[in-house]
Amino acid sequence: MVSLGCPKNRVDSEVMLGLLEQAGYELTSSADEANVLIVNTCGFIEAAKQESIDTILEMNQYREQGRLKALVMAGCLSQRYQTALWEQLPEVDAMVGTGEYERIVEAVDGALAGKRPHFWGEMPVGGRPAPRRLTTPFYTSYLKIAEGCDHTCAFCAIPLMRGGYRSRPLADIVDEARRLAANGVRELILVAQDSTIWGHDLYGRPSLPTLLYALQEIPGLVFVRLMYSYPTEVTPELVRAMRDLPVVAPYLDMPLQHAHPELLKRMGRPFRRERTERVIAMVRDAIPEVTLRTTFIVGFPGETAEHQEALLEFVEAMRFDHVGVFTYSPEEGTRAEAYGDPIPPAVKEARRREVMERQFSMVESVRGRHIGRTVPILIEQVGDTVSIGRGAMDAPEIDGMVYIQGRYPVGTVVPARIVGVKGYDLLAERGQ
Repeated sequence: MVSLGCPKNRVDSEVMLGLLEQAGYELTSSADEANVLIVNTCGFIEAAKQESIDTILEMNQYREQGRLKALVMAGCLSQRYQTALWEQLPEVDAMVGTGEYERIVEAVDGALAGKRPHFWGEMPVGGRPAPRRLTTPFYTSYLKIAEGCDHTCAFCAIPLMRGGYRSRPLADIVDEARRLAANGVRELILVAQDSTIWGHDLYGRPSLPTLLYALQEIPGLVFVRLMYSYPTEVTPELVRAMRDLPVVAPYLDMPLQHAHPELLKRMGRPFRRERTERVIAMVRDAIPEVTLRTTFIVGFPGETAEHQEALLEFVEAMRFDHVGVFTYSPEEGTRAEAYGDPIPPAVKEARRREVMERQFSMVESVRGRHIGRTVPILIEQVGDTVSIGRGAMDAPEIDGMVYIQGRYPVGTVVPARIVGVKGYDLLAERGQ
């Protein structure tokens, strides 16, 4: 299995691996040993689409170099382009979209039998437990709480690939969380296209606080982390739950995409800077130690130097803990496709670097506010004299690390006193 793209795609990959293992297939980490190779594709931006196609063509070489009998294409690109790719990629022996990835065993069986099956329907979200073969370290796991998206952002093709927003039932999520915790998972990372509206389609209103209270009762969990939040639904009720529940990490990921009102309107974003600033102030007032992560898009059609300056000023004023910046690429089928792509790539890249440099110029002072705090650290690596881990302030793979003096077993939680900052990373010693 080669899994590309976001953590939501990764969860789908883990379910597919679990189903295949349950059906009797043996998993291997070596492509040249595999009879079946699966590429779970990403179709979010042009670079991701190209990476997906390149990976499929690369994996096809194992027909000559290895033992490959069936090459299976899964995921977002399969769902989005369906028959076009089916016709253009004769190398692919089976295809499953995002709506029917749970038919992966049927797809693999059919491919090995020479039938060339393909499934692009839409399956229900939840209702029965699906086995998962975790690809994350044993102590951390992503937990998908919803599928699809109802937002109408001009630049985004996610609804074309994942459909409308469908929440997983509360009991379904809690049951999976209990099973993960029982198997040693200490950190759950909640993911959805918009985690903050979870439950609105099932229970008549956004119900994320209810879910957090339920997860608080599960023994063994140390961190429950929120990703992909919209400021429009970061409510006082949600903030109180984050403040009052020890297991909920004081960490909020809110992809904002821009700060200038003209660009936000053109992007189809359902909020404005003033609303975002009020939400951030509310969160920080209630939870002073909160970590805030966000992402921005630069080079969107119509973006001017004035818009870029507004974004830079916003980044400096808000003092986010973590910032990611992407350059815009037009996506087929989105409203923004009609805007063209008038901003040269070199200008986009210059603006991306400018935002990241502005963020980096503040990072040591922003991260330095943790100095003197004693916090629980989840150990991920052990060296000769130093262990490396993460606290509530850092999500895996995208944020910083904590270097703590001493050797501690991987997967354990150690109290650590923060004593210094080095770039995005923190330095610590054993705390009490």
